[in-house]
Amino acid sequence: MTGLRGIWFNSLVMKKILACTFILLTLGIITFAGIAVISAISPEPCIVKGPELAFDKVKRVKQLIRKHTPRYMRFRQTRTLSVREQDLNLLLDYGISQGLETDIIHADIHLAATGFTLEISLKIPKTFLGEYINLALGISHDKEGLDIAFIRAGKLTVPGIVISPFIPTAKNYMLRPGILGGLEESLEGIKSISTRGKTLTLVYDWNPNSLLKLHENGKTLFIPRVHQEKLVRYTNQLTRILDILETRQGNRIPLARVIRPLFQLAADHSEASGDPVLENTALLQSFALYALGQDLDHLVSSGLLKDVHPRRWVRFTLGGRTDLAKHFLVSSGLAVSAGTRLSQFAGLAKEVEDAGRGSGFSFADLAADRAGVKLGELAGGSLEQAQQIQDQMAAVATESDFMPGIADLPEGIMELEFKKRYTDLDSQAYGLIDREISRRLNDCRVYQDKF
Repeated sequence: MTGLRGIWFNSLVMKKILACTFILLTLGIITFAGIAVISAISPEPCIVKGPELAFDKVKRVKQLIRKHTPRYMRFRQTRTLSVREQDLNLLLDYGISQGLETDIIHADIHLAATGFTLEISLKIPKTFLGEYINLALGISHDKEGLDIAFIRAGKLTVPGIVISPFIPTAKNYMLRPGILGGLEESLEGIKSISTRGKTLTLVYDWNPNSLLKLHENGKTLFIPRVHQEKLVRYTNQLTRILDILETRQGNRIPLARVIRPLFQLAADHSEASGDPVLENTALLQSFALYALGQDLDHLVSSGLLKDVHPRRWVRFTLGGRTDLAKHFLVSSGLAVSAGTRLSQFAGLAKEVEDAGRGSGFSFADLAADRAGVKLGELAGGSLEQAQQIQDQMAAVATESDFMPGIADLPEGIMELEFKKRYTDLDSQAYGLIDREISRRLNDCRVYQDKF
């Protein structure tokens, strides 16, 4: 009995020690987190600049994206990618401001011989300590790969050696096995990373199979099955509508003839689903892909793709022009998917690119972009907005109800002529036409001060 009491006593003591240790550890983590937050708050931001919407910068962003898109690479082709610090920051600036649609976050990358540092400033509601949170992440690189060198919150710096043991657990907790496996397989293709001067050089082995696996697993993570099913439904409905219209009108179909019954369908399905925003989102996404001649492969899992009907190869028109219809549909689809700013930037970048090589800068195309963005913004807004835009679009009489007139809007302006006439994207001359497009857009019946 004495032995049993001793074992029981020792067990009780051990439990109390473990409990106290856990409590102290929890308190320590909470205290450290509190100190980190307090240390990060400052009256001044560490990054004060933001991206400026300038013709040459928009052009450079487009060039960088085009240059470093690996779609044309061969399987297992080794490629060297070199990017200057200023280009990295340009992409980062535009990615945050246009993609995240915010002006309260600014970031900067600084390259060094052994790695790089990412600095971030976040504007917060004013406190007695300040109104900015300043953070920094230091990354070191060598032949073995990348490592966290430090994390800094204000003046508090935590070395990477303290953080590294927790990274595997964090990855397993934050990422699904399929996503984590595909990501790790993709990262294995990186052969070397080096920094020389203010240029980051990456040598990697292009393996599209690992990215395809990652993408397939990501569909279920980022696009719920119910959303995928609706994409298939609207794509098939669009095909059925075109089956009827094409026999009467050939393969050039006025957009108003198609968009009206689709939004009526969305209104009908919203009564059952109770989610007009999701119905509108799926409608505009599938419509945009249809206009681009693209399938649903990138959005829908392979199990659902077999339910997609063979598509009709038609060209939609606005004002008798196929280019305006494509601008309108792609902009609306992008607006409900990625937000208003990114959609507007994509349209602007396309015109800037056309000014350098192509059909020239077109304010008529921009008008179609702006109309598509407005439709996407309302269709993906509040429940009330989504329902009202369904009713408005299901009752359109002519395309002028949702597309502004383009008469007298300058088109076909090449780069040198554009800079001579308008100087830049923030000039008074450019703003004059931009405001005229806004005025015409507000005159469209479905956008007239109803929201």
